[in-house]
Amino acid sequence: MKFLKRSIGMALLLVILLTGCTGDKSEASITKEDEKTIENFLNSYLEQFNYSEKEWEDLIEQIESKISDYDPQGSQWEETLNDDPWLAQWTEVLTQKEIERLIKNGWLPNLSLREYPGTKYTIENLEKTDDPDSYIVKVELKNIENGDIDEKIDIPIDMADTEEERRIGYIDFEKFNSLFTVKK
Repeated sequence: MKFLKRSIGMALLLVILLTGCTGDKSEASITKEDEKTIENFLNSYLEQFNYSEKEWEDLIEQIESKISDYDPQGSQWEETLNDDPWLAQWTEVLTQKEIERLIKNGWLPNLSLREYPGTKYTIENLEKTDDPDSYIVKVELKNIENGDIDEKIDIPIDMADTEEERRIGYIDFEKFNSLFTVKK
C-alpha cells in the first residue's frame, strides 16, 4: 500500500513537471506587451497601402528633407526622430537600430507600397517560436495587383529589451517585400 501511494505520488509529480516544462506555443504564452507592440507596428506600417497620393507626396518631401542630413552616429539622428511625427511614431515600437536598417533598405517608408493602393491586409495570427523573443506573424494580403493575387505570408519578428520598454529588434521583411516591387 505504501509503495502504491508513493508510485501514484511520483506519477502525479511527473505529470505536473512534464506539463509545466513543455514548450507552449499558444497565444497564452505571448506577452500582452509584445502582442501590442507587434500589432501597433504592423497596423501602422501596413496602413501605407491606404495613403492617398497627397499623403505620399507630403511624406516623401518631409522625409527627404530630414533624411538628407541623416548621420546615424550623430546627435542629429535623435533630433530627426523626435522632430518628425511620422518618424517618431516608429520609436515607440522599433529599436533605433531597426529603424536605421529599415530606412537604409528603403522599407521605412516603403515607397513600393505606394504602387499597390488596392491591397488589403489582415493580421491573422501571432505565434511564439521556440526562441522566447521571437514570433511569426501570419498576414493575409488581398487584391495585390488589383485583385490578381492573394497571398498568405509569415513575417518573422524578434523582440528586444530596451531602456524604455520592449521593442521590435528585427523584422524579416524579405518575403513581404518580394511581393511589392516598384512597377515600371
